[in-house]
Amino acid sequence: MSRKNRPQDMADDFNRRFPIGTEVIRYRLVNPLREPTRTRTRSAAWVMGGHSAMVMVAGVAGGVLCESIQALPTAAEVAA
Repeated sequence: MSRKNRPQDMADDFNRRFPIGTEVIRYRLVNPLREPTRTRTRSAAWVMGGHSAMVMVAGVAGGVLCESIQALPTAAEVAA
């Protein structure tokens, strides 16, 4: 497993990019229900079970996979 794919490295990277309280977009990972939902992180990311980087977000009970979270688009990206 490469270093960037290790769960702890993924959680550490997520925590650098998305401090607690950051507004983000969460995607459901069940196809075809990948609709985006605007939300906010409410915890630091952690590793669950030694295999998954997880985080808590507003409006969801329990943790979600960090890979289902993306940054909000910038104003320039929206205008393009």
